[in-house]
Amino acid sequence: MASFPFLLQVHSGHNQVELSYNGQHLEFDAPDHNETKQSSGCLPCGPSPSSTVNRTIRTVDILNIVLQEQLNIAVCVPKAGPRSESALEVFQFQVKDQTQAAQWQANVLSHVYKDVKRSKHFKVLVNPFGGQGHAKRLWEHITEPLIKAAGCTYDITYTTHRYHAKEIARDLNILQYDAVVCVSGDGVVHEVINGLMERSDAIIAHKLPIGAIPGGSGNALSFSLLGEDHGAHVGNATLGVIKGRAMPVDLCSVTQGNERFFSFALQSFGLIADVDLGTEHMRWMGEARFTVSAVGKLLSQATTGCELAYIPVETSIKRIHEQYNEARQRPVVWADQTQDELDTNHTSIIDKFGRATDSLRQEDGWVVENDDYVTVVGAKMPWISKSTVTNPAALPNDGCIDLLVFSKNMGRIAGLAIMIGVETGEHVFHKDVRYMKVKAFRVSPKASSGFISMDGEHTPYQPYQVEAHRGLISVLSIEGRYARSMKQ
Repeated sequence: MASFPFLLQVHSGHNQVELSYNGQHLEFDAPDHNETKQSSGCLPCGPSPSSTVNRTIRTVDILNIVLQEQLNIAVCVPKAGPRSESALEVFQFQVKDQTQAAQWQANVLSHVYKDVKRSKHFKVLVNPFGGQGHAKRLWEHITEPLIKAAGCTYDITYTTHRYHAKEIARDLNILQYDAVVCVSGDGVVHEVINGLMERSDAIIAHKLPIGAIPGGSGNALSFSLLGEDHGAHVGNATLGVIKGRAMPVDLCSVTQGNERFFSFALQSFGLIADVDLGTEHMRWMGEARFTVSAVGKLLSQATTGCELAYIPVETSIKRIHEQYNEARQRPVVWADQTQDELDTNHTSIIDKFGRATDSLRQEDGWVVENDDYVTVVGAKMPWISKSTVTNPAALPNDGCIDLLVFSKNMGRIAGLAIMIGVETGEHVFHKDVRYMKVKAFRVSPKASSGFISMDGEHTPYQPYQVEAHRGLISVLSIEGRYARSMKQ
C-alpha cells in the first residue's frame, strides 16, 4: 500500500478539490451550505457555490467510496448535542483519471475497513413495539440508509409476538449471515441468544455475532458499548454494526427448577426487579419510569427476604476498582483470538456448580447468608439503561458475575445518596452497598410472590442459580471493550 497521505485531485462543479486521507481523517474543501442551499459537493441540486469550507471526516465515519462515472463518498456525519442523531451525507466529485481514482479508492477503503469485513450481510430483527413504538421509524430513517450506503445487505423481519425472535434465531440458516442485528431493547437480544443456544448446532451458532441498535426502553447492551453520551444514538450504534468486529462476551446460565436458560445482561431480585417489571404501566414515560419508581421504592424502605449464596472471587471494592483499571490497560482481545467451552470435544454447556435444585457443595467455596435485602443484582454489563450504571466494574469477558447487594436498614438519606450515585456508578463505594466479583450465585426467596427479572424478562418467583461462562457469545464492537464506567 502507498504511504500516507493518500491524495487525489478531483473537481466539485467548477472547483478543483484535493482529497487527502492521512489514516485518521479524510480532508477536503466542500461547498459552504451556510452560504447557499445549492450544492454540487453533495447530492447535485444546482451550480456550485463559490464559498467553501474545509471538511474533516473521521475514518470511522467513512461508510463507502463508490467509483462509477463520479466518485461518491458516503459518510455518517455526527451531529452536535446529546439528542441529535448522526445523518448520512454523500459527497460527489468528478474525476479525470479513472485509474488513479480507482487506486485511491482501494487504498482508502482497505484502511477504513482494516481487519473488518466489508459489505456484511445481516439478519435484521425489528421490534415495531419497542421504544414506545419508535423502533420501526429509527430503522427506516437512520439505520437502514446507513447500512445501504455502506454497501451492506440484509434480510429483515418485524417481530409480531413474544419469543418470535427466539424462534427465528433457533431456525435461522446462520451460514448465510455475518451477524444478527436487533433494532429493539434488550428483550429481543435475550431471545436471540436463547434461540441460538437451543440449537442442535449451538457449537457453531453461538459464534454468530449480535449487533445492537437501541430501539427499546431498556438498552443495556448499547449503553455498555457506547457509554452514557452515545448509548442512545442510533447512528453511532449503526456504525458499530457496520464497522464492528466480534468481541467475546460472557454469558450466564440460569437454572430454575427443571428449566435452564441464558442471561446476557442482568439478573435482579428486590428493588431493581420491582422497578424493571413493576412499571410496565409506566412505559409511556420511557426510561424515566425506572428513576421515578426507584426513588419511590427507596423512600418506602422496602426490603425482600432471601437466602443468598455466592462463590466469591473478589469482595474488596478497592481491589475490584484497581483490577478494572488494570483491565482497561490490557490489549483488546477479539472473538477470533479466543476459545470458549463449546467445541467439537465439548458440545454442551456444563454448569460446574450445579443447579438451583442441587445442594450446595462446600468444596466449591459457597458463602451463604440469610437476610432481608433492598436488592440483589447480578450483571455482566455496567449500564442497564441511561443514567443507570448499576454494576460499573462489569467487564465483557472476565469470567465473573458482578454481584451488587443493597443492605437493609440503609435509611432514606443513604438510599437517596445511593440512588444519585447509580447515575455514575459511584454508589458502589457507599458503606451500605456491597459489590463483589463472583463465579456463581443463588437466590432463594422467602416470600411466595414478587418479581425476578432476567434481562428485563419476567421469571418465575422461585429459587434461581446463575453461573458465568466465559466468552460464550460475541457482539459487534469497534472498540473491543465496554465504555469506561468507573473513574480512574
